[in-house]
Amino acid sequence: MPSLKLKVDSAFLDRLRAVARENGYSGPEEMALHVLEREIEKLTPQSGETPEEVRKKLEGLGYMG
Repeated sequence: MPSLKLKVDSAFLDRLRAVARENGYSGPEEMALHVLEREIEKLTPQSGETPEEVRKKLEGLGYMG
């Protein structure tokens, strides 16, 4: 399986580990993957969405101004 490495500072990694543990994830990798999957789903145009609807969705999520 292909892999991806992310560099984060130690304070963020400590937070990620703590939140992952508190929420029942096996570790920070599992939690990060789950969060990324959810965000990608939000950003993926659904069948029939117009570019304008996608733009509004991205603005609502704070990705566009």
